[in-house]
Amino acid sequence: MVIAQTNPPNLASDATKTSFTPDEYRAMEETAEERHEYCNGEIIAMPGGSEVHSAIACNLLIHLGFLLRDTDFRLYNSDLRVWIPEYNCGTYTDLMVVNGEPEFHGSRTDEILNPLLIVEVLSPSTEAYDL
Repeated sequence: MVIAQTNPPNLASDATKTSFTPDEYRAMEETAEERHEYCNGEIIAMPGGSEVHSAIACNLLIHLGFLLRDTDFRLYNSDLRVWIPEYNCGTYTDLMVVNGEPEFHGSRTDEILNPLLIVEVLSPSTEAYDL
């Protein structure tokens, strides 16, 4: 099932299509105005964040950045996707930590394969999915 409010560009306009390949998803995501996650053929629109959610994520970023200074750990915000090959899933986390250099998915520079820590700020509307 596709949960998106816009038709993905360069994809078949067949309204009955309910499964997309990772490459179709990535092509759509490169030009989409909103962000989407991908899970085993399903494209899921990401809801907008709240002020409280943003403040918590920023505070965690600042605190972890302070704790991880002068280490080999790298901290990333939600601009990069985590790709989880075992689940055929791409998701944007609120924060992630990588030990050393990030391992990117193939030639992509927007999908990380090797997070050591994933931080997700939970909200009532997305808690079950995020967990």
